[in-house]
Amino acid sequence: MLVTTTNKLIGVTPTILTDAGVAQTPANISDPDHSNTYTSGTSTGPFTISFGAQTGISYVAISGHNAVAGSDASIEVNDNGVTVETITISRNHNLFFSFAVRSFTDLRIIFTVTPNIQQTTVSYIAAGTYLAIPRGEQSGYSRQWLKRHTTSRASTNLMVGPTGVIQKKVALKGSLSIPNQTIDFAETFWQNFMDFSYDQPFFIKEDDAKAESSYICYDPKHDIKAHSDTRLLVNPTMKFTCFNGL
Repeated sequence: MLVTTTNKLIGVTPTILTDAGVAQTPANISDPDHSNTYTSGTSTGPFTISFGAQTGISYVAISGHNAVAGSDASIEVNDNGVTVETITISRNHNLFFSFAVRSFTDLRIIFTVTPNIQQTTVSYIAAGTYLAIPRGEQSGYSRQWLKRHTTSRASTNLMVGPTGVIQKKVALKGSLSIPNQTIDFAETFWQNFMDFSYDQPFFIKEDDAKAESSYICYDPKHDIKAHSDTRLLVNPTMKFTCFNGL
Protein backbone atom coordinates (compact mmCIF):
# COMPACT_ATOMS: atom_id res chain seq x y z
CA MET A 1 0.00 0.00 0.00
CA LEU A 2 1.25 3.47 -0.97
CA VAL A 3 0.22 6.91 0.34
CA THR A 4 1.30 10.23 -1.14
CA THR A 5 3.39 12.50 1.06
CA THR A 6 4.16 15.50 -1.17
CA ASN A 7 2.64 17.27 -4.15
CA LYS A 8 4.99 19.40 -6.22
CA LEU A 9 2.31 20.59 -8.65
CA ILE A 10 0.42 22.82 -6.21
CA GLY A 11 0.56 26.33 -7.64
CA VAL A 12 1.93 25.11 -11.00
CA THR A 13 -0.09 26.20 -14.02
CA PRO A 14 0.21 23.57 -16.76
CA THR A 15 0.35 24.17 -20.49
CA ILE A 16 -2.15 22.47 -22.79
CA LEU A 17 -0.10 21.10 -25.68
CA THR A 18 -2.88 19.50 -27.73
CA ASP A 19 -6.68 19.78 -27.82
CA ALA A 20 -6.96 22.89 -25.64
CA GLY A 21 -10.43 23.81 -24.43
CA VAL A 22 -12.20 27.08 -25.16
CA ALA A 23 -12.32 29.63 -22.31
CA GLN A 24 -10.86 27.08 -19.88
CA THR A 25 -8.46 27.73 -16.95
CA PRO A 26 -5.41 25.42 -16.96
CA ALA A 27 -4.60 26.24 -13.30
CA ASN A 28 -7.77 24.35 -12.33
CA ILE A 29 -5.98 21.08 -13.14
CA SER A 30 -3.50 21.51 -10.26
CA ASP A 31 -6.13 22.85 -7.83
CA PRO A 32 -7.38 20.25 -5.30
CA ASP A 33 -10.84 21.89 -5.37
CA HIS A 34 -12.80 19.40 -7.51
CA SER A 35 -15.40 22.03 -8.39
CA ASN A 36 -12.71 23.59 -10.59
CA THR A 37 -12.18 21.51 -13.74
CA TYR A 38 -10.68 21.74 -17.22
CA THR A 39 -12.43 20.45 -20.37
CA SER A 40 -10.56 19.74 -23.58
CA GLY A 41 -11.50 20.92 -27.05
CA THR A 42 -13.27 18.96 -29.77
CA SER A 43 -10.43 17.59 -31.89
CA THR A 44 -10.01 13.86 -32.47
CA GLY A 45 -6.40 13.76 -31.26
CA PRO A 46 -4.98 13.18 -27.78
CA PHE A 47 -5.51 15.67 -24.96
CA THR A 48 -2.01 16.52 -23.67
CA ILE A 49 -1.21 18.43 -20.47
CA SER A 50 2.36 19.62 -19.76
CA PHE A 51 3.76 20.55 -16.33
CA GLY A 52 7.27 21.32 -17.59
CA ALA A 53 10.48 20.29 -15.84
CA GLN A 54 9.93 18.54 -12.49
CA THR A 55 12.41 16.88 -10.12
CA GLY A 56 12.04 14.29 -7.39
CA ILE A 57 8.87 12.67 -8.76
CA SER A 58 7.86 9.08 -7.93
CA TYR A 59 4.12 9.26 -8.57
CA VAL A 60 1.52 10.96 -10.73
CA ALA A 61 -2.11 10.81 -9.59
CA ILE A 62 -5.30 11.83 -11.39
CA SER A 63 -8.66 12.40 -9.73
CA GLY A 64 -12.00 13.07 -11.37
CA HIS A 65 -11.97 12.52 -15.14
CA ASN A 66 -14.41 11.24 -17.78
CA ALA A 67 -12.01 9.82 -20.38
CA VAL A 68 -14.02 6.59 -20.67
CA ALA A 69 -17.27 7.17 -22.53
CA GLY A 70 -18.53 3.99 -24.18
CA SER A 71 -15.05 2.87 -25.22
CA ASP A 72 -11.75 2.31 -23.47
CA ALA A 73 -9.33 5.15 -22.86
CA SER A 74 -5.55 5.22 -22.53
CA ILE A 75 -3.86 7.55 -20.07
CA GLU A 76 -0.10 8.01 -20.21
CA VAL A 77 2.58 9.60 -18.06
CA ASN A 78 5.17 10.91 -20.48
CA ASP A 79 8.54 12.68 -20.30
CA ASN A 80 8.98 14.99 -23.28
CA GLY A 81 7.72 12.38 -25.73
CA VAL A 82 8.99 9.24 -23.94
CA THR A 83 6.44 6.99 -22.23
CA VAL A 84 7.05 6.45 -18.51
CA GLU A 85 3.81 4.66 -17.53
CA THR A 86 0.55 4.00 -19.38
CA ILE A 87 -2.76 2.27 -18.70
CA THR A 88 -5.89 1.42 -20.66
CA ILE A 89 -9.07 1.64 -18.59
CA SER A 90 -12.72 0.80 -19.13
CA ARG A 91 -14.04 2.80 -16.14
CA ASN A 92 -13.19 6.28 -14.91
CA HIS A 93 -11.18 5.21 -11.89
CA ASN A 94 -8.90 7.66 -10.18
CA LEU A 95 -5.34 6.72 -11.14
CA PHE A 96 -2.06 6.56 -9.22
CA PHE A 97 1.05 5.85 -11.32
CA SER A 98 4.11 4.94 -9.21
CA PHE A 99 7.71 4.46 -10.30
CA ALA A 100 11.30 4.95 -9.13
CA VAL A 101 11.97 8.57 -8.17
CA ARG A 102 13.10 10.55 -11.21
CA SER A 103 13.34 13.96 -12.83
CA PHE A 104 11.24 14.99 -15.83
CA THR A 105 12.42 17.23 -18.64
CA ASP A 106 8.74 17.85 -19.38
CA LEU A 107 6.11 16.03 -17.33
CA ARG A 108 3.15 15.33 -19.60
CA ILE A 109 -0.18 13.58 -19.06
CA ILE A 110 -1.85 12.31 -22.25
CA PHE A 111 -5.50 11.25 -22.50
CA THR A 112 -6.33 9.23 -25.62
CA VAL A 113 -9.83 7.97 -26.49
CA THR A 114 -10.46 5.96 -29.67
CA PRO A 115 -12.82 6.90 -31.17
CA ASN A 116 -12.89 10.32 -29.54
CA ILE A 117 -16.63 10.80 -29.02
CA GLN A 118 -16.60 13.45 -26.31
CA GLN A 119 -14.52 16.15 -24.68
CA THR A 120 -12.34 15.06 -21.76
CA THR A 121 -12.77 16.76 -18.39
CA VAL A 122 -10.24 16.42 -15.57
CA SER A 123 -10.53 17.76 -12.03
CA TYR A 124 -7.13 17.31 -10.42
CA ILE A 125 -3.60 16.07 -11.12
CA ALA A 126 -0.88 15.74 -8.46
CA ALA A 127 2.73 14.53 -8.53
CA GLY A 128 5.48 14.12 -5.96
CA THR A 129 6.66 11.41 -3.59
CA TYR A 130 4.91 8.59 -1.77
CA LEU A 131 5.39 6.39 1.29
CA ALA A 132 5.17 2.59 1.14
CA ILE A 133 3.38 1.37 4.27
CA PRO A 134 5.49 -1.28 6.05
CA ARG A 135 3.66 -4.60 6.24
CA GLY A 136 0.68 -3.17 4.36
CA GLU A 137 -2.94 -2.82 5.47
CA GLN A 138 -4.73 -4.97 8.02
CA SER A 139 -6.74 -8.09 7.15
CA GLY A 140 -10.22 -7.26 5.94
CA TYR A 141 -9.32 -3.78 4.69
CA SER A 142 -12.21 -2.28 2.73
CA ARG A 143 -11.44 -2.01 -1.00
CA GLN A 144 -12.57 1.57 -1.58
CA TRP A 145 -11.48 1.62 -5.25
CA LEU A 146 -14.01 -1.11 -6.11
CA LYS A 147 -16.99 0.58 -4.46
CA ARG A 148 -19.57 3.03 -5.85
CA HIS A 149 -20.56 6.49 -4.65
CA THR A 150 -24.21 5.50 -4.85
CA THR A 151 -26.91 4.72 -2.33
CA SER A 152 -30.50 3.88 -3.17
CA ARG A 153 -33.92 3.75 -1.54
CA ALA A 154 -36.76 1.72 -3.02
CA SER A 155 -40.48 2.43 -2.71
CA THR A 156 -42.95 -0.48 -2.60
CA ASN A 157 -46.67 -1.14 -2.99
CA LEU A 158 -48.98 -2.83 -0.51
CA MET A 159 -47.68 -6.21 -1.64
CA VAL A 160 -44.13 -4.94 -0.89
CA GLY A 161 -43.24 -5.19 -4.55
CA PRO A 162 -40.83 -2.52 -5.84
CA THR A 163 -42.44 0.48 -7.49
CA GLY A 164 -39.45 2.79 -7.88
CA VAL A 165 -35.90 3.47 -6.82
CA ILE A 166 -34.31 6.77 -5.82
CA GLN A 167 -30.52 7.00 -6.05
CA LYS A 168 -28.11 9.63 -4.78
CA LYS A 169 -24.37 10.10 -4.63
CA VAL A 170 -22.57 9.78 -1.29
CA ALA A 171 -18.94 10.07 -0.20
CA LEU A 172 -17.12 6.91 0.77
CA LYS A 173 -15.83 6.51 4.32
CA GLY A 174 -12.64 4.58 4.91
CA SER A 175 -10.40 3.57 7.78
CA LEU A 176 -6.85 2.28 7.86
CA SER A 177 -5.11 0.45 10.68
CA ILE A 178 -1.41 -0.38 10.38
CA PRO A 179 -0.56 -2.13 13.68
CA ASN A 180 2.87 -3.09 14.98
CA GLN A 181 4.81 -0.26 13.40
CA THR A 182 8.12 0.81 14.90
CA ILE A 183 8.25 3.92 17.04
CA ASP A 184 10.90 5.28 14.65
CA PHE A 185 8.44 4.96 11.75
CA ALA A 186 5.75 6.78 13.76
CA GLU A 187 8.10 9.58 14.78
CA THR A 188 9.45 10.25 11.29
CA PHE A 189 7.67 9.01 8.17
CA TRP A 190 4.17 8.88 9.64
CA GLN A 191 4.49 12.31 11.30
CA ASN A 192 5.46 13.81 7.93
CA PHE A 193 2.53 12.09 6.27
CA MET A 194 0.13 13.35 8.97
CA ASP A 195 1.29 16.95 8.39
CA PHE A 196 0.77 16.59 4.63
CA SER A 197 -2.66 14.93 5.03
CA TYR A 198 -3.95 17.90 7.03
CA ASP A 199 -2.59 20.37 4.48
CA GLN A 200 -3.70 18.74 1.20
CA PRO A 201 -5.77 15.79 0.02
CA PHE A 202 -3.70 12.65 -0.43
CA PHE A 203 -3.97 9.50 -2.52
CA ILE A 204 -3.91 5.87 -1.44
CA LYS A 205 -2.90 3.09 -3.83
CA GLU A 206 -3.67 -0.44 -2.72
CA ASP A 207 -1.84 -2.49 -5.36
CA ASP A 208 1.46 -1.18 -6.69
CA ALA A 209 0.84 -2.99 -10.00
CA LYS A 210 -2.60 -1.42 -10.57
CA ALA A 211 -2.81 2.33 -11.13
CA GLU A 212 -6.61 2.11 -10.88
CA SER A 213 -6.53 0.70 -7.31
CA SER A 214 -6.50 4.22 -5.91
CA TYR A 215 -8.60 7.01 -4.48
CA ILE A 216 -8.16 10.54 -3.20
CA CYS A 217 -8.64 11.01 0.55
CA TYR A 218 -9.48 14.02 2.70
CA ASP A 219 -10.71 15.02 6.18
CA PRO A 220 -8.38 12.56 7.98
CA LYS A 221 -8.80 11.61 11.64
CA HIS A 222 -5.51 10.23 12.97
CA ASP A 223 -4.78 8.25 16.13
CA ILE A 224 -1.67 6.49 17.41
CA LYS A 225 -1.88 4.10 20.35
CA ALA A 226 0.77 2.26 22.33
CA HIS A 227 1.44 -1.39 21.64
CA SER A 228 0.18 -3.72 24.36
CA ASP A 229 3.49 -5.56 24.76
CA THR A 230 6.35 -3.17 23.99
CA ARG A 231 7.17 0.52 23.83
CA LEU A 232 9.16 -0.13 20.65
CA LEU A 233 5.98 -0.57 18.58
CA VAL A 234 2.85 1.55 18.03
CA ASN A 235 -0.52 1.10 16.33
CA PRO A 236 -1.39 4.04 14.01
CA THR A 237 -4.95 4.33 12.70
CA MET A 238 -6.68 6.77 10.38
CA LYS A 239 -10.26 7.43 9.33
CA PHE A 240 -10.93 9.44 6.18
CA THR A 241 -13.39 10.37 3.47
CA CYS A 242 -12.48 9.35 -0.07
CA PHE A 243 -13.43 9.59 -3.75
CA ASN A 244 -12.53 6.89 -6.29
CA GLY A 245 -13.90 8.55 -9.45
CA LEU A 246 -16.67 6.04 -10.14
